[in-house]
Amino acid sequence: MKEKENNSKFTGGPLGYLVVNVALIASIVFTASIALPWALCFRERWFAKHTIIDGKKLEFYGSGTVLFLRMFLIALIGPILIGLAIGLFFAFFGGDSEQTVLGVTLWSTISVVLYALFTLWLTLRMKKWIVKHTRFAS
Repeated sequence: MKEKENNSKFTGGPLGYLVVNVALIASIVFTASIALPWALCFRERWFAKHTIIDGKKLEFYGSGTVLFLRMFLIALIGPILIGLAIGLFFAFFGGDSEQTVLGVTLWSTISVVLYALFTLWLTLRMKKWIVKHTRFAS
């Protein structure tokens, strides 16, 4: 049986990719990451524009404004959770210095593990959002 020819390819070049990344870095540096959601959408549009799957071009239609609002909510929730964690820490480990050292070590380890899990979760949520807002161009 003869294999079907693969009509999928990526047509982007290094110069275009450099421009996209410079824009992304500039949005982080010059706007204190405020313009990051729009830069991420710009990057995804560039990737989709240069991706062909089974002879069909992709189109990314995600909105930087929607992404900004989602990131803003996460930025609001983060300090609340950190404040609760610090409050719990002092409630449990606010006693003598030996207990405090053990508590800081334990709490730091738990914090690093939770941050790593949160980062993984956030990365997957972002990828799901990108895929949800990508379609075949008409």
